[in-house]
Amino acid sequence: MSRVVSSLPGRIRIRDKALRNRARLSRIETELKRVDGVVVVEPNAAAGSIVLHYSPDRTDPIRLENDIDALIDAALAVPQRPAGTRSLRMQVNRCAKIGMMGSLATSLALAAAGNKRWHAVTGGMFVACLGVHLGVHRRHLLR
Repeated sequence: MSRVVSSLPGRIRIRDKALRNRARLSRIETELKRVDGVVVVEPNAAAGSIVLHYSPDRTDPIRLENDIDALIDAALAVPQRPAGTRSLRMQVNRCAKIGMMGSLATSLALAAAGNKRWHAVTGGMFVACLGVHLGVHRRHLLR
């Protein structure tokens, strides 16, 4: 699949959503700098794009585009993490959700039993877990 969105003599722009990952973009940038004829590599993680400046007199643009596509395909095929592992953020969020469900159920059961003190304690635990959950998803909340 071609990720080249713009090609002018001496300049190529590549765009893909997977290039928004800074670690992946950095690895691809170092690989692109090694390609013969490439002069400057300008990555932009926010846009998920890379602008390449090359010397058109030394390089065939079509061959260069094909080389770039192959290089990026190979880089994106490598998994970011080993299969089955979650990021720390996802692990914390999962614990927060389990804590919210458990503390809410316990708090409601204690309220029905008339135990106000422990109802308040487990309610506080629910609010704390909710705060962690909202902290993990704060970017999505403020859009």
